[in-house]
Amino acid sequence: MSVAALGSRNPTEDAILVAAREALAGEPYDRVTIDGIARRAFVSRTTVYFYFPNKRAVVDRLIQRSFADMHDAGAPYFEGEGDPRAELRAALAGVVEVVDRDASILRLALWLYGREDQIPAEWAPHIQQLVRAGARRIARDQGRGLAPDDIPARTSALALCAMVERHVGMEIIRAGRAGRDGHDSIRVLSELWWRAVYAKP
Repeated sequence: MSVAALGSRNPTEDAILVAAREALAGEPYDRVTIDGIARRAFVSRTTVYFYFPNKRAVVDRLIQRSFADMHDAGAPYFEGEGDPRAELRAALAGVVEVVDRDASILRLALWLYGREDQIPAEWAPHIQQLVRAGARRIARDQGRGLAPDDIPARTSALALCAMVERHVGMEIIRAGRAGRDGHDSIRVLSELWWRAVYAKP
């Protein structure tokens, strides 16, 4: 599914996704069923199958939406034209907010990724969108003379997004360290990104 096609088609599909999110917050993935999701959404089993071919497709949509919301939360930096240091901190604060909200879904994403040992094809475009957005901002700031241009923008964005992803995955999602630790993460990650991209060699 393309990044642009993530919006719900109607309230019924939304209700199914909300019901699935609630079910996954309270039960292990293997115990969540299409029947259970249908009951929570007050729709028939057939209705769920009309929108989603199986349980994994429902889960993939929730994970895709989390990545899309992270991209939107990163807009202060990705789309910004001002002070990159301040915009980085605002963007990462928004990303951590999404991570905190979707912790149960993202823990499941980590578990599925570990079990399959590769990024599922359904998630890849959404992860790549974050890298592309970071690379565009870095390239823009290199063009404006705000950042040295001795490292290609895409290479920088790939490495820095991987750093953020690993830290968020290990420290915030797996360890459940939101709150104060989340704020420390925002400060440290934004400063590391800023120094890596903008500090003069």
